[in-house]
Amino acid sequence: VLPNAKRELEQSDVRLFDDDVIYQLVEEYEEYVDEMKRAQQETILDKIIRPARFQILQDHTFRQSDPAVVGVEIMSGTIKNNTNVAKFENNEPNRVGELSGIQAQGEDVSQARAGERVSIAIDGPTVGRQIEEGDELWIDLPEKHAKILEQELSDDIPADELEALSGYLNKRRKRDPFWGK
Repeated sequence: VLPNAKRELEQSDVRLFDDDVIYQLVEEYEEYVDEMKRAQQETILDKIIRPARFQILQDHTFRQSDPAVVGVEIMSGTIKNNTNVAKFENNEPNRVGELSGIQAQGEDVSQARAGERVSIAIDGPTVGRQIEEGDELWIDLPEKHAKILEQELSDDIPADELEALSGYLNKRRKRDPFWGK
């Protein structure tokens, strides 16, 4: 490689594959491509809204409104801050508010997974009116995100999130069979 080409390589983000054996060149290139695909999928998974199903625990209402703070058990999936929360009524999701905070044992966390019991703050609803203790709530998925999760990323998400996704899709598709397809 010429000296001026080396300088140019260092300043750009072009990758040079250099080896005397063709098989090793091919192997290096394939590893590089796999690494790029993994990085792209991780970026997509970070930006996409993930499915989750959770239940408000009995006798765990800490504040009724502005925001409503309740204890929940996550049945499946992953809940994250700043996602919309819905309650299904007649197989139609009724958006009740936005998840604005999650605490696990008094500490603020950005997400919680299946099996955990956490307290959450939901902007919008009032406990006793829009939501009740014992209610099953879902993270409200946009149709485009549900489609991407089902068709492209189903092999890359954990089994409990896949369970939450299929439950959400089953409920939505009872009303509209082609939702998210």
